[in-house]
Amino acid sequence: MQKDNKELEIKLPISDLQTAFEKVRKLGAELHLSRHLEDNLLFDRKHEPLSTHRMLLRMRNLTKPDPPHEEIKSILTFKGSPDITDGAKDREEIECEISGAHNLQTILSRLGFEVTFRYQKYRTVFRPKGIELDICIDEPPIGNFFELEGDILRIHEYATKLGYNRDDYVTHSYVTLYYRWCQKTGTNEPHMLF
Repeated sequence: MQKDNKELEIKLPISDLQTAFEKVRKLGAELHLSRHLEDNLLFDRKHEPLSTHRMLLRMRNLTKPDPPHEEIKSILTFKGSPDITDGAKDREEIECEISGAHNLQTILSRLGFEVTFRYQKYRTVFRPKGIELDICIDEPPIGNFFELEGDILRIHEYATKLGYNRDDYVTHSYVTLYYRWCQKTGTNEPHMLF
């Protein structure tokens, strides 16, 4: 959930997926976006890389969860350099929905951008009634996570309601989590894919 081009979010590890869905339902949160597959491409350039400034450019393709994975929509996102504010990741985020994702990838390539990391996850998005907070259940290949995104006070409130405390907060990106998982498991695949 983006507000005023700002993103505030945390991740919380999920040990049991079914229990996670039950916890969200008990909170009375409504389904906002049903389970879908997200295929994320991170772009950077060799000359003046965005990553030097901890910024990123991402193209996210949302598709139906089952083959043949029909396209739902695609989103291009710029993310500014992150800070940690009250235990949550805080950064500028500018998004726009796009059509012609393949053509955009070609345009970015012509401008000197290349895909530096690709990651996939299944995601289901819930929202508590009348509250600006996304409660996402993410299912990447490295283990499941809640992602709470919205106002910082709501993030803290709902993390507590889900049974977590601030020591459980994860502010790392999926890129970082994947590389740590690779080190731990001895995996050397360059991208986080199913």
